[in-house]
Amino acid sequence: MLRDRRTIITLVLMPLLLYPLLSIAFQQFLLASKIDPESGPEYRFGFASEAEETLFGEIMVFGERVSRGKSPVKEPEDDSKSKQPRIRSGVFTDLDAALHANEIDVAVRMPGAQMFREQGRDASLDCSFRYLSGSPAAVGALAFAELRIAAMHRWFLERRIRPQEKKFLAALVLRVERSSIPQPGADGFISLHALIPLILILMTITGAVYPAIDLTAGERERGTLEILVAAPVPRLGLLFAKYVTVVTVAVLTALVNLVTMWLTLTFSGLGEKLLMDVGFSPMLLLQLFGLLLLFAAFFSAVLLSLTSFARSFKEAQAYLIPLMLASLGPGVIGMLPGLRVEGPLAAVPLLNIVLLARDLFQGGADPLWALVVVLTTLVYAAAAIALAARVFGAEGVLYNDQSGWADLFRRPSQPQEAATPSAALWCLALMLPAHFALQWLGLQLRPLFEVEVVFLISAAAAVVLFFGLPALSAFFGRVRWSSGFGFVSPPFLAMAGGLALGFALWPWVLQLLAYLHAERGAELREHLAVFLAQTMHTSPLLLAATFGSQAAVEELYFRGYLFAALRRHLSAWMTITVTSVLFGLLHVVMGGAFGWERLLPSTLMGFVLGWVRWRSGSVWPCIVLHVTHNVLLNLAPRLFEMSGDEVSAGWLTASAVAAVIGVGAVFFGSPGKK
Repeated sequence: MLRDRRTIITLVLMPLLLYPLLSIAFQQFLLASKIDPESGPEYRFGFASEAEETLFGEIMVFGERVSRGKSPVKEPEDDSKSKQPRIRSGVFTDLDAALHANEIDVAVRMPGAQMFREQGRDASLDCSFRYLSGSPAAVGALAFAELRIAAMHRWFLERRIRPQEKKFLAALVLRVERSSIPQPGADGFISLHALIPLILILMTITGAVYPAIDLTAGERERGTLEILVAAPVPRLGLLFAKYVTVVTVAVLTALVNLVTMWLTLTFSGLGEKLLMDVGFSPMLLLQLFGLLLLFAAFFSAVLLSLTSFARSFKEAQAYLIPLMLASLGPGVIGMLPGLRVEGPLAAVPLLNIVLLARDLFQGGADPLWALVVVLTTLVYAAAAIALAARVFGAEGVLYNDQSGWADLFRRPSQPQEAATPSAALWCLALMLPAHFALQWLGLQLRPLFEVEVVFLISAAAAVVLFFGLPALSAFFGRVRWSSGFGFVSPPFLAMAGGLALGFALWPWVLQLLAYLHAERGAELREHLAVFLAQTMHTSPLLLAATFGSQAAVEELYFRGYLFAALRRHLSAWMTITVTSVLFGLLHVVMGGAFGWERLLPSTLMGFVLGWVRWRSGSVWPCIVLHVTHNVLLNLAPRLFEMSGDEVSAGWLTASAVAAVIGVGAVFFGSPGKK
C-alpha cells in the first residue's frame, strides 16, 4: 500500500500542496478583511481612562516611526496620504461590555499611566490586553500593538548600551500580558480553533479511504480474495492485518498533515495569530496526534466494515459517499460556538473529537469528559472491527455473490453456547449513546415527577440497557440462556459466599471513597446531604428494589453475557481483567460528577465479581453479591447513621472477617474452574 501511487498522492503530495495554499489564501483573506483601500486598516482599542488612551497613542506613534527607520523624537511628517494603519480609541466604563458589543477589538489597561506622564522619568508599567477568544479583528490589533511596543523597547535598549548617545526621553518598559474572554454564542461567530481540527480529521479520512477499498472490494474485483482466504491463516488474522494496514496509512497521513500544518503555520506567522491563546506547543501537537490516532483507529474499522459489502471498487466508492456526508455533519456542527464536550455530545462519534480538539486549541479540556471521549471512541472502534470481522467471514463476501445488510441479522442455524465477542461489544457500544440519551431525557422529565417515580425510571432504564440489549442480541445470535448468561445452578456454598462478600465489602468501599474524596470532602458531604434529602421520605423497600435491580442487570451483562463471550477466546484471568476494567470504566462514564472516584472501587469490585463467576461457574452468586453490596452501600448512611468519613474500625474488622468467610465458601464450595 505504501508503494502505491495513489497512496503517495494522498499521503505526501496533498498535504505539501494544500496547507501552503491555504495559508496564502487565509493571509489574503485577513489582509482583505482588514485593509480599507483608501485609508488602510483600522484597529479599535478601548481604555479605562484618558491618561491610558493618550499614553498608548504616543507609544504607537513612537513605535511606528522607529519601525520605519525614522527618529521618534523629531516632529512627525505628514503621513495622511500613506496607507498606514489607523487607530480608533475611546474611553469606556465597562470594557468587557464594549468587547461583547463589538465596539472595540482589544481592551487595554495600563495602571500608572497618569503617574508616568506627570513624573517623566524611567518607569516600568503593566500593560494588559483583553480580547474575545478567537476574534479575527483582535488578531491584527494585537500584532499591530505588540510590534510597535517591541520597536519602542528596542530603541530604548540601543540608547542604554551606547552611553555616548544623548538620552532624549524617559525610558518606558511595558510588561505585556494577554487574557481572553469567551466568545459569546449569540453573535454566530465560528471559532477558528475548530477549523484546524476539522481539516486534520478530514485529511485523515482521506488517507484511510483508498487502502480500505483496495484491501476489501479491490481484492474481490481482482479475484484474489478467495486465494488469500485459502491460505493457512485465520480469517480474523487476515482482517486484523488489513485493519493494521489501513490504520497505518491513516496515521501516517495524519502525522504528515499535522507536521505540514505546523510548519506552515509556524513559518507563515499564522500560528501565532490563530492560536494566540495557547500557541502551537509540542504538548499540543502530541495531544492532537493522540486524538487523530484515536480517530484513525475508529474510522478505519468503520471503512473496512462498509467496504466489505462491495463487489467492486466503484461500488465501494458509492457506499462511501453517504459516509463522507455523515462525517461532515458532526464536524461542521462542532465548529459552532457554545457547544461543550459534555453529556450526550461526548458520545457522538467525530463530533466529540472535534469538540475535544477545539478545547485543546483554546487552552484546556475537562479531563473527565476527555476520558469519556476516548473510551466511547475505542468502544465504537472495537464494535466496528467486530462488525467487519462478521462481514469478512460471510460466504457472500468470500465468493462473488451479493451480500447485504440482512446477513448481519441472519440467525445461526444451530444454537450457540455463548455469544460472539463482536455481539457482546456491540451491546456495550449501543449502551453508551443510549445512556446519555436516557440521561438527558430524565433531566427534562425530572421536574414533572416525584422522587419515587424518578428512581423507578432510572431502574427501568438500567434494565433496558443492561438486559434488554443483551437479550435482543442473544435472540438474533440464537444463544442458549443457560450457558450464554451463566444461568446454571450454583453450589449452595458459592451462593452463601457471595452473600457473605456482599455484606463484607461495602464498608471498605465506603472507606475507599472517603479516601479518594479527601480533597473534596465538602463536595462529598454535600452530595450525601442531597441524596439523604431525596431519600428521607422514600420507602427503603423502594430504594432497595431500585439499587438491587440495577446491580442485578449489570451482572447479567458483565458477568453473564460478556464474560461468557470472552471466555471462549481468552484465558480465565484475562477475561476477568477485561470485564473488570470495562466495568470500572463504564462507571466512570456513567458516574457523573463523581465518575473519577468510582473508577478504582468499581474496578476492584469487578475483579472480585469476576473471580466469583469463574470459580462458581454461575452468574447467580455474582448477582447476590452485587445486589447486597449496592443496597447496603447506598442505604448505609440512612440505616446506620454514618457518612463516607465515619466508617469505624469495628465495621472494618467485622467486614474483613466476613470477607474471609465468603472467599473460603466460594473457593471450597465451587466445583472448580470454569
